[in-house]
Amino acid sequence: MWTAWKAMLRAAVLSRMAYRADLAAGIVGVFVLNGATLGTTWVLLGRFDHLGGWGFYDILFLYNLWLAGHGLRVILFRHVGQLEVYILEGTFDQFLIRPVSPLLQFLSREVHYLGIGDVLVSCTGIALAYHHLGLHWTPGQWLWFAAVVVSSAAVELSLTLLLASAAFWTGRSSPLVATASQFSFGVVQQYPIHIFGRPLRLIVTVLLPFAFMNYYPSLYFLGKAGGYGVLPFLSPAVAVALLLLAGWVWRKGLEQYQSTGS
Repeated sequence: MWTAWKAMLRAAVLSRMAYRADLAAGIVGVFVLNGATLGTTWVLLGRFDHLGGWGFYDILFLYNLWLAGHGLRVILFRHVGQLEVYILEGTFDQFLIRPVSPLLQFLSREVHYLGIGDVLVSCTGIALAYHHLGLHWTPGQWLWFAAVVVSSAAVELSLTLLLASAAFWTGRSSPLVATASQFSFGVVQQYPIHIFGRPLRLIVTVLLPFAFMNYYPSLYFLGKAGGYGVLPFLSPAVAVALLLLAGWVWRKGLEQYQSTGS
C-alpha cells in the first residue's frame, strides 16, 4: 500500500511540475493574499492595541500556526472537498476497479502547489512572531510544535473528508464543506476564540473542532494556557479521533455508493 501511495503521489507531483510558470505565479499570489490578510489585522490592532489581551505578534503566531497546518493539508489533499464532483461526473468509478484502496487512490489523486506558498508564508510569520515575542523553546517544545502542525493538517483533512463524504448519500456536499470552511477561515484563522460568545466557541471546539488547529496549542506556546486544563495539549488526540471517524464514515458511504453511470 505504501509503495502504491508513493507511486501515485509521484505521478501527481510530476503532472503539476509540468506547468512551472503557473506554479511560480500561484505561490506569489499566496504571498500577496496572506500579506493582505495580515495587513488588515495590523491596521485593526493599530486602532485597538489588542484583541482580548492578544497583541499583533500573538495574532501573527496564531494565524501562521493555522496556516502551517492548512498549507500542509492543501499541498496533498486540497481536492478532498471536491468529492461530490468525482461522484457526479462518474470519475469516482475508476477508484473501484483498481486493486488499491479507493480512499488511498482518492487522497493521492492530486498535489497542489498553492500549499507550498502557505507553508513558506507560515514559516516566515512564525519566525517573526518567535523573535518579537522573545520566545525560547526547548528541543522538546520544537518537536511538540512539529507534532501540532501535522495534527493541525490532519484535523482539517479529516473534517473536510467527513463532510465531503455526505455526497455518497446526497450527491452534494460542497455546501457543508463551504460552511465549515467559513468557521475555519473566518473565525479560527486569525482571532483568539475567547473573544466570541460561548455558542461559537463550542462549535469550533466540539462540533467543528478547528480550534485545535491553532488556538488551543497557541495557548501553550504563548504562555497563555492557564485555566484551560488539557485543551492546549489535545490536538494530536483530536486529530487521531477525527481521522478514525472520517475513515468510518467514508467506508459507510462507500457501501451506499451507486454509480451515476455517466
